Amino acid sequence: MPRATRFFLSASLLLSATFACDQGGQSVAEALNSKAPDAPPDFKANPKPRPEDLKPPSEAEFAAWDRKDPEGEKHLYKWDKANGDRMLGYWEQLQCFREKVMEEGQKAFGTEPGSPAEEQWFQFKRGYVVHLDGWQMRLFALEPRVQEKSKFIGNILEGHESVMNNYPKAYNEGDKTELEKVEAHWTIVEQKMKKYAKNLGLEWIDRDPNDPKQVEAHAKVCELAFTPPDRSGKAKKGKKKGPI
Repeated sequence: MPRATRFFLSASLLLSATFACDQGGQSVAEALNSKAPDAPPDFKANPKPRPEDLKPPSEAEFAAWDRKDPEGEKHLYKWDKANGDRMLGYWEQLQCFREKVMEEGQKAFGTEPGSPAEEQWFQFKRGYVVHLDGWQMRLFALEPRVQEKSKFIGNILEGHESVMNNYPKAYNEGDKTELEKVEAHWTIVEQKMKKYAKNLGLEWIDRDPNDPKQVEAHAKVCELAFTPPDRSGKAKKGKKKGPI
């Protein structure tokens, strides 16, 4: 049957059904607007009865739900003490990033937009921010589930936020007050790190700027911290992993 003929027959049947409804007494519009019939007078709802033997949770059940590990943060202390030297090494790398962003940011502090100094600052940030973002991702790759294992990591992430976002923002705006706030926050976080490390019996990495050997050691840490990872695939298998 041709398609046009099928369409004509379908339309005709629809019109016939509509006409039949209208002739039967109630039109479609009237049926849609009519009120639903009332329930019979003898109709009774039959909801399921609520069990009467239900009792509220006991104190023992509440205690089980709210149970806390009796060892608490001792697990974190144990892990941080065993891995503290490595975690403090990450903090020294953040110190390297802080020193570098302050050095470059100070050159552009208050400079005229579009000037060579401002352009140099812009180009520095393009590479710097990408590297810092990769640094954090590599940290989590090297330290699986570190956020569950360590108390150090919270301060490390705060420090990372400062060097990646807060310091550059303060220098972008040329805001001395904002820069002072960022510096104050960095000092607070660093003091928390120091106190926690001391409580664990760890030796804080404190480089003496007047000691050439200490200065050289810190410079090597910074050089490695700013060295991008080898993506060429030429690195020897089994080679000892260096800083991230």
